[in-house]
Amino acid sequence: MKLNQRRIGVAVVWTVMLAGAAGFAVLGGCGVERPRADASVNEAIADDRTIEGREAVLTVFGMSCPLCANNVDNTLKEVPGVETVSVDMGSGEVRVGLDGKTPVTRRQLARAVDRSGFSLKKVEVRP
Repeated sequence: MKLNQRRIGVAVVWTVMLAGAAGFAVLGGCGVERPRADASVNEAIADDRTIEGREAVLTVFGMSCPLCANNVDNTLKEVPGVETVSVDMGSGEVRVGLDGKTPVTRRQLARAVDRSGFSLKKVEVRP
């Protein structure tokens, strides 16, 4: 009897997880509405100059769960030249460590955030 209860419990957990993932996919980013880009974001998207520095700090709107943060993290890591990514969901701050060898632009980072389903609010470059 205990074995059957365990199997049922595992099945229920998997069903809830899958339903949650499907809901997330349908809502697109936990259902948070993306705000319009302000002028600084438009500048970042248009800025194709190479970032001079080893770190960029992005302010990202809409990350409300670990899955959101993971999605932003993975998408930014796909950008050539990005070495590390550290996401703080509470502040919306994403620190992006650059390798210093491969040129990275604000445009590349802005597009990666957009592809991950979230809105970029600001980009700061740190030496």
